[in-house]
Amino acid sequence: MKKNNSCYQKIFFILCVSMFIINEVKGQKYGLNCQYFPGLQFGSVKVSTNNPKLGNYSYGAGLPLLMIDRIAKWYFNIDMNATYYGATTTNKANDNQIKISKAEGGFFSGRIGYMFGKNYDKPRIGLNFNLGFSTSNLDSVIRPFSQRGYTNLGGGLIYYQSIGKMAVVAKVGYEKYAAKKYITQGSGFYFEGTVAYNFYQKFGLSVMPCFYSKNFTYTPKNDPNITTAKVTSFVLRIGITKFF
Repeated sequence: MKKNNSCYQKIFFILCVSMFIINEVKGQKYGLNCQYFPGLQFGSVKVSTNNPKLGNYSYGAGLPLLMIDRIAKWYFNIDMNATYYGATTTNKANDNQIKISKAEGGFFSGRIGYMFGKNYDKPRIGLNFNLGFSTSNLDSVIRPFSQRGYTNLGGGLIYYQSIGKMAVVAKVGYEKYAAKKYITQGSGFYFEGTVAYNFYQKFGLSVMPCFYSKNFTYTPKNDPNITTAKVTSFVLRIGITKFF
């Protein structure tokens, strides 16, 4: 299973890179390239479990980001936020506080989609396919890379509208989560909105409010009891954007 997942992820990565190259070579008459590397993220993550040893806990979302969200004729998204957080952040805390890992999202997770429509000034709707390797703090661990990951597989819808120097995007989707000897059952949905404004030539800023809801049935690291958990995230992302 692990070999198959690794193979799928490599294929998905190659497809994402290929779509990026094709887009760059052929050019685009509309769209956004939102660069969140580095970007900033503000918000919170809440974990609610039925396990008395873990309880319920919440923490602020990791501040740095490593994400590309490109909306054009072909849409793709690369999410490495959990990896970037682990590589750039130390978990220091005051004496009276608990240190906790804030890694939430993709170790390496991607989306590929296609946008329908011909006219530049008309709304566009698209479909996307999601596949990757992600993580959530289901064990209340304190180090970013001490968490176990899971495969995410799903799909979603994309809406794009250009309004003068501004563009708006909305994305909704559903995913299933799986990990051998870890997650018995897992699923979730997401909503991502983007508002981007062109400040100078083809460059501007984008703000992305996001909501994620994930449900898991799993076995914690240090507890043989089957546990259920709900992970909810509310975040606001800010990054540099290039307009086409």
